[in-house]
Amino acid sequence: MLALQSAIDSAVVPGTKAKQTLAWSRYTSYLQSIGITDDTYLEQFNKPQKHRILGAFATAIRSNHFNPGKRDPIKSDHCKSTINCVAQAYRMAGHEDPTLDANGKPSFILQRQFRHFSNTDKPPTQQAAVTGSILRKLHQLATPNLEKTMCDLFIGAFFFAMQSCEYLSVTGTRRTKLLQVKNIRFFKSKREQDHCDKQLHKADTVSITFEFQKKDIKNDTITQHKSTDTLLCPVKIWSRIIKCLINQKETNQNTTVNTYYSEGKSYKIIGSMLLKQLRRATKAIGKEELGFSENQIGLHSARSGAAMAMYLAGIPVYIIMLIGRWSSDAFLLYIRKQVQEFSKNISQNMITNENFFTIPTASIEDPRI
Repeated sequence: MLALQSAIDSAVVPGTKAKQTLAWSRYTSYLQSIGITDDTYLEQFNKPQKHRILGAFATAIRSNHFNPGKRDPIKSDHCKSTINCVAQAYRMAGHEDPTLDANGKPSFILQRQFRHFSNTDKPPTQQAAVTGSILRKLHQLATPNLEKTMCDLFIGAFFFAMQSCEYLSVTGTRRTKLLQVKNIRFFKSKREQDHCDKQLHKADTVSITFEFQKKDIKNDTITQHKSTDTLLCPVKIWSRIIKCLINQKETNQNTTVNTYYSEGKSYKIIGSMLLKQLRRATKAIGKEELGFSENQIGLHSARSGAAMAMYLAGIPVYIIMLIGRWSSDAFLLYIRKQVQEFSKNISQNMITNENFFTIPTASIEDPRI
């Protein structure tokens, strides 16, 4: 066990150590519960037997055996990830991967079990896409300076389809790096403006560099231009955020954008604080107007709202992907087809070419003969 822990400490990616340790701890605990106390690596068992033992352990994970107070089944992805952590512990300790068969391929039994878990998972609860009307109501209801700051952060995040961990302090370990003052830059007539410039809000564009994201993409810079709206303008919003920060002596280039100063002290704005304000604004507008209640909106709604807003505006798919920093068609998960305007004009366009002609199937014979 000590050798294994040492191997984990030196080999795992930072941030995954706790996950690896927990998975291994639960695995060894499960083996003991079924009477396997002196054969941690199952050396006395053949491959099919190992597969069945791992399958039984996966079922224990699935049924919340280690969290008896919870009733809902654990998601299939988590079950599979736990088994993968156990398999990695085997490999790091110099043992064969217990999830592979005699041909070195993933066990058929385990694959079928994971597929069953996936098929019986509850459908994910999607957060509703934030609308422009919610953003305006959020601003209207913000009265104390703290609420105004949170409002600016959320609207600023909306224009860049940000994840909450990019502009707020959130719970849990995240690989994504929180934005800092140095990551926000402004340009006027192709020249970069200093953060202390009194005319910062009149810049043409604001560029934000995301230093590190969960997809391992580094220093990804996205630019947004100013809009004509007095409130919903990325340049005005981000210039106000930066100005509030740099007016404090404690601020430097490494200060995170969610820093808030009050009575000589600095605080970090956390997700739960903003969520409360966001849901208050949603409730003020009402379900009859929006089609969803305040409990259906969350911090991720900025990202889905941005994707939806760009789609409804007819922005090309590749631009939506680049602005939102989606490296695949995963962004489609953020397009809410239940939005009424989603299918606008589609039925009309479907009948614009009623009499189309189908080219007859080409002859397979060589015409030169």
